[in-house]
Amino acid sequence: MSKKVLFGVDYTDNELLKVVLYLFAGGTAAVAEWTLFYVLLNYIFKDLPVTFVTLIMAVSAIAFILSTLYHYFLGNILVFDSGSRYGRREEIGLVFLVSITGLLFNLILMYIFVGLFDWDPMVSKVLASCILVIWNYLARRKWIFGS
Repeated sequence: MSKKVLFGVDYTDNELLKVVLYLFAGGTAAVAEWTLFYVLLNYIFKDLPVTFVTLIMAVSAIAFILSTLYHYFLGNILVFDSGSRYGRREEIGLVFLVSITGLLFNLILMYIFVGLFDWDPMVSKVLASCILVIWNYLARRKWIFGS
């Protein structure tokens, strides 16, 4: 594992600090996702001739994909040891597999919350994101970057 240092402090073996930094990376990615979702839904794509649920699903997917890319890069800088367990090509493939699975979970939750329960789209997006934090961390730690 490569050495992880932040503000002169070596935290390579400090799992608690890594979880905190993962939550920071995920938290900022979530804020980016929610902001993108709101802007795309209410300003960019609001006049598309599609059903509201279809619009919610499309906007949710776009925001999720862009924030996942941001989260991948920040997570590799702060938390995970990119390239140590797998070659870069395999690692990126696994990240996309985990992300696509997360996206499917996200879309299913958005469909349930908005399409079936008729909840507010923004509240639904935040709730779906909170649920997916657990999936993302455990999948990346266990299958991609190792523990």
